[in-house]
Amino acid sequence: MTTYPAVLQRFTRAVFLFGATENLNEPAPIVGQTSGEFEPGADAQRVRITHISGEGVPAEELEIVVRASGPDVDTEARLVNLPEFDEEKDPENIILYFNKEIESNDPNTWGVGDTIQFEINVGGADFREPPVGSNPDADELTVLIVHTPSSAVIVKKTFTP
Repeated sequence: MTTYPAVLQRFTRAVFLFGATENLNEPAPIVGQTSGEFEPGADAQRVRITHISGEGVPAEELEIVVRASGPDVDTEARLVNLPEFDEEKDPENIILYFNKEIESNDPNTWGVGDTIQFEINVGGADFREPPVGSNPDADELTVLIVHTPSSAVIVKKTFTP
């Protein structure tokens, strides 16, 4: 009969030998609750994600993935290097404007009461009904907020205006 400590020792040796410890990620912060708003208007299609409860997250550890889909569009953009906006991650020109500072007392942390805000370019994905001119018709917007050190999605909001 094998005892618990002997099994644990074998497991520990196996983990060490196979290098499994190198693949362990940092735990993700817990963002308990968020609210999301999407306002497709005549001049702007504004997205706001507000942190309601949970842990604060350093802005530099966040990546925001924006996916637009519909009859005429199926594309994705990424907001990285926050609190600044790296335009190279938006090849389809979906993000028209990003509030370069997270609306908070500390622009380097997304915490309780803070809002991330950006606008969707109608030329990249038009959520108005009906779309204006030759803009690509879109009917679903998904926003993921990813904690990059852990690769965990800490917020997911889907909007169908």
